[in-house]
Amino acid sequence: MNSAGTIEKEQIEMDWWVEILSHKPCCIYYFGPFDSAKEAALAQDGYIEDLVNEGAEGITVQIKWCKPRGLTIFPEDEAESFQVWGEFNHTANDLKS
Repeated sequence: MNSAGTIEKEQIEMDWWVEILSHKPCCIYYFGPFDSAKEAALAQDGYIEDLVNEGAEGITVQIKWCKPRGLTIFPEDEAESFQVWGEFNHTANDLKS
């Protein structure tokens, strides 16, 4: 599993990433980069397992072509994350119904 922390923007390129959002803790994780969406999808189970073993709950996973701002993002880290987190919370609440 990749270590948590912010990565300089120049170090992260557009590529395939596993994006994992968790409700508890309230966090967005990025794992990668991968050469293909298929490669990312094959790797996602290991990341999910690690987070569940660490106590993460309410996990949502997406394979994305993107350039993340960091590997681990807490909504309070930067104002722009609040918009992303608001969208996630809406999705998480829909799943409870």
